[in-house]
Amino acid sequence: MQLAACAAAALHFRRRLFAQSGLVFRPLARATVLPLDDLSTAWRARSFVADGITLSSAATPNQPIRVSGTIVRIGGAGGGGNGATPTPDQFNAVCLRCPHEGCDVEFVRDPKTQPPAAFAELPSIPTEPVFICPCHNSTFKASDGARLGGPAPRGLYRFDVTAVTAKTVEIGAVEEDVLLFAM
Repeated sequence: MQLAACAAAALHFRRRLFAQSGLVFRPLARATVLPLDDLSTAWRARSFVADGITLSSAATPNQPIRVSGTIVRIGGAGGGGNGATPTPDQFNAVCLRCPHEGCDVEFVRDPKTQPPAAFAELPSIPTEPVFICPCHNSTFKASDGARLGGPAPRGLYRFDVTAVTAKTVEIGAVEEDVLLFAM
């Protein structure tokens, strides 16, 4: 019976890995579990540190790695009504390192509080929360980590929110490329 449950869980996890717009996720060394109370409303953010293992093809293979991240509640309270438990798709978790030169990005809940020069490359000041790299002003959407502007070659590296309970949010995997190099 346990073997069947494990197989079903593995199949579900595999489907989640490939359902995310072509990104390939790898399991963390252990899941990072955060209190749901810390993310009780939309656009609440919380920093965390996740433990992974570098890939066998990395410059330093099969070594422990710690990756700093931020998780943001992008959906409203509850799970869509009636106080239900939220779902994993109501959260976005990203690596804090900018893919340009590795500076730590900052979460900006209200972009209007930033100097206009921070968004000089964008057609307008964003209306929703963003991540901004203070080194070269690369800007990323808080809702999915996508690049909005700046010299970064891509969006932020992502974590996979694998489960949400009535009390916790679990981050169980990270984008594969993160495990190729020390962050």
